[in-house]
Amino acid sequence: MKMVFEPVDRISYSGTGMTKRICKAIGSLIFAMCGMATGKLNLQWPTEHPPLDMRDSFYALLQPTESNEIQSGNFGCVRSEGTQFHEAIDLKSFSRDSRGESTDAVLSILPGRVVYAHGQPNKSTFGRYVVIEHSNGEISFLSLYAHLRSIERGIGRGSPVVAGQKIATMGRSASYPIPRSRAHLHFEVGLLLTDRFQSWYDWKEFPTTNLHGIYNGINLKGIDPAAFFEELQWGKGQGFRSVLENQATAFSIAVGTGQVPDFLRRYPTLLNGSIPRSGLAGWKIDFTWYGVPKKWTPLIFNGDLTTNGKVALQSYDSKLIAHNRCKKLLKIRNGKPTIGPELESILQLLFGFR
Repeated sequence: MKMVFEPVDRISYSGTGMTKRICKAIGSLIFAMCGMATGKLNLQWPTEHPPLDMRDSFYALLQPTESNEIQSGNFGCVRSEGTQFHEAIDLKSFSRDSRGESTDAVLSILPGRVVYAHGQPNKSTFGRYVVIEHSNGEISFLSLYAHLRSIERGIGRGSPVVAGQKIATMGRSASYPIPRSRAHLHFEVGLLLTDRFQSWYDWKEFPTTNLHGIYNGINLKGIDPAAFFEELQWGKGQGFRSVLENQATAFSIAVGTGQVPDFLRRYPTLLNGSIPRSGLAGWKIDFTWYGVPKKWTPLIFNGDLTTNGKVALQSYDSKLIAHNRCKKLLKIRNGKPTIGPELESILQLLFGFR
């Protein structure tokens, strides 16, 4: 199924409200995930040095790159003069042993379950890293803790954790050298794109073996951790979904396909409207500027069948796209937008397009 960037014909939107029928339409096994949030999340900062706010005291906790620009430790287009994206925040070390190695504790931000723990220091750009799945009844999401010096005994796949539990020690492990002076925690919050990651990875013919299954960093789509904490710790947000809802829509696309991707089965609360029993033509998908598909509206047939893999740009925020030029989601040439390589990869992962 090859993607074609052109209009999707004869489609219309299906519904507007989120109802329990949606959950039944996409599988009873995940019905419980469609419940409303039970209350505000009681977040724990991932290190022992939480900020007082997400402004000055937050920036004081960031570990910059060798550029020594404090913003380079933040999320976004913050590296290489704005041309390189960083999908995390890097939190610096405050405690050292006699050899100058970090001894800072790394803590789980919420109750959850460990879904992946990689203990080899040099087999990933993340080095040693741990991925934890959390849910407050509204949506399940992931937190990732990387460049670890060590992982606590008993922290492995399937291990339950509580908020504030020490899961690891901060470090500088990676497949590339990180000096002692820049030991830090690489911290992400995000969603899993697909269960079919290995198929895509094999098709792309990467030169290295995927040692991490579906928890390879390419398959994890992060949101801004600072926005996550600001919204849920100091704002009015009640859960992960509210954080996404408050993120600006950078662009919307229509994708011609009759399938319901496993991403939507995993995160049904991102669905806007009801899935038709028959006649599903595709999806209108709203994206954040950093590539999270945050809102999915079903499209229904209204005439001739559409072609699988057709992609049409519905709308876009030119200023938001231009300001975050390091993301290759859309390409704007002579004022005309077209699909970029990063968005093409995301759609391949979501829908299995090849």
